[in-house]
Amino acid sequence: MSQPFDLQSWAVSEVGRVRKHNEDSYLLDTSLGLYVVCDGMGGFKRGEVASALACSVVREAVQAGRRALELHNRAGSASTAAAVAALLQNAVQRACGEIYEASTALTGDGGRMGTTLDAVLVSGGTAFTAHVGDGRIYLVRDGEAHQVTEDHSLIQQQIREGLITPDEARRARNKNVITRALGVFPSVLVDLLPVDLGPGDALVLCSDGLHGYIGGSELVGPAADGADGGCEQLVALANTRGGRDNITMLTLRAEVVASEQPSEAPTHHIDVLRRCDLFSFCTYRELVQVAALCEPRQVPADTLLFQEDDLGKEAFILESGGVEITRGGVSLARLEPPAYFGEMSFIDSPRRSATVRTTSPSRFLVMSRNDFLRLVRQDSTLATKLMWRLLHHLSRMVRSTNARVLAGVTTLELESPDEPK
Repeated sequence: MSQPFDLQSWAVSEVGRVRKHNEDSYLLDTSLGLYVVCDGMGGFKRGEVASALACSVVREAVQAGRRALELHNRAGSASTAAAVAALLQNAVQRACGEIYEASTALTGDGGRMGTTLDAVLVSGGTAFTAHVGDGRIYLVRDGEAHQVTEDHSLIQQQIREGLITPDEARRARNKNVITRALGVFPSVLVDLLPVDLGPGDALVLCSDGLHGYIGGSELVGPAADGADGGCEQLVALANTRGGRDNITMLTLRAEVVASEQPSEAPTHHIDVLRRCDLFSFCTYRELVQVAALCEPRQVPADTLLFQEDDLGKEAFILESGGVEITRGGVSLARLEPPAYFGEMSFIDSPRRSATVRTTSPSRFLVMSRNDFLRLVRQDSTLATKLMWRLLHHLSRMVRSTNARVLAGVTTLELESPDEPK
């Protein structure tokens, strides 16, 4: 499964205007499709050693497991994608462990050194991302910049818990206190997210020395069209706006290949999910998470998707075409995009209450119950949003049923004969 684009990459790292030495490191390995930005923790000794060691160890680990990349490039599937994600996860964990062990040798008992990490491993048209700390990865697509990582910082945790507002966070102290880093403990919780890339997309990896001064919207033009992915221009701009920290930026850009046949853009799935009521409150990053777990499925007209009393194990989101829902041979409804059905399988595994058949050639995004449960276990915020929407949908169904029952009771009362006197 070759990539439908040429991947170009650039990187710049500067010491800034205040620091005396640069504790940031980056890796740009086009042969592996591996790109890393690390920010050594200045509050500990030897931050520059930690960041450089992280880049080196991650590269060695990915190189040792490159067989997984070759298999995914040749014939991508859910299992090969899982193997690539595991390879990246293990590489980051190995780097964390080695930094933890090295910290004792370099700084003595009780000493610590650490680093943040943002990594992208591109294979088979997918960018597998790994994130620890307060660096960021942005996806620049269709004239917008979407932050696909969430800062592991005390400030972001307070925002998520509703203790402060984003506006208050901009004026808060202790902005640099992070809640996760490589090397502080023998292992670390890593945020992993696969992002399907399309021609024209760009990914920006940066340390907080850049995103602390540059807004996401300012990345769009330079990253999408700049001669060097905007690296020189934006790093220089961060310097002129203060440059109080080391500044590192790495840009990947998926260039259109003229010889390739046009393929369906990965944005299509995102747009369908965005219009679907179930996912209407999701951020772009959360929609990317959902899309990554959905199986695209194309179905001919007059195909039985499931019938009454089948065991429900998956839900369907209609991308194109249409379906008819029947029960006992009686038509109940006809659905068009972006409708969804079968969502009760997310809550339990009930028997299907109706039969669903396509009325025309149709395409679906299909999510299994197991994938849905895995998704909500990984992200409590997203879980709350999805469960709230499901409860809202179920409450509408209950109200509708109650209204029909009450209407039926009223009709029966009106039509019943007078009781004998």
